[in-house]
Amino acid sequence: MQLSADFETRPMGDKDLTLTPQIIAESYERIYTEVNGTPPTVRHVGGPWYYVNGETVHRFALITEITRLQEMAEEQRRARADRSVIQRLISRLRRI
Repeated sequence: MQLSADFETRPMGDKDLTLTPQIIAESYERIYTEVNGTPPTVRHVGGPWYYVNGETVHRFALITEITRLQEMAEEQRRARADRSVIQRLISRLRRI
């Protein structure tokens, strides 16, 4: 399931009522899997509480973690792009 681009670009806040528990859980699953390579266990248990990888987590903490993981994923993408440029330069030098 693809989430809206709006969710990915706008800042998230604890008081944002447009972020349903399903959107938060799915977003965490997607970004966690992208960064760590394995899917997490996450489910909404009621109110502002979620159960994530064996721990009870508040909505605010989960939203903060999603933001941190998004930043980490962006850093990983940049690092892959940099490596790609370096690999091309090495290949060119080898051909000379």
